[in-house]
Amino acid sequence: MPRHPPKTPLELAARAICRRRGLPEDTRFQGAKMWQAHLGEAMAILQAALPPEDFRRLVLDHPWPGPIPPEYRQTRDDPDT
Repeated sequence: MPRHPPKTPLELAARAICRRRGLPEDTRFQGAKMWQAHLGEAMAILQAALPPEDFRRLVLDHPWPGPIPPEYRQTRDDPDT
């Protein structure tokens, strides 16, 4: 049986938001899994909570688990912008 790659901090945060709201994480919602609908909010929380270098390393430098919200394609804290 194939092993799944470890979940990123962003995915874990989005799933936690779902659980906190009593929403089923893996149910389909608007064509994606429910937790993916909360990626923008999870990213905002991680951006507020982490130092910029950790945010970049743990969130921006990881493969994105779904469509990137337009407001996060480039962030103020991204040293490359």
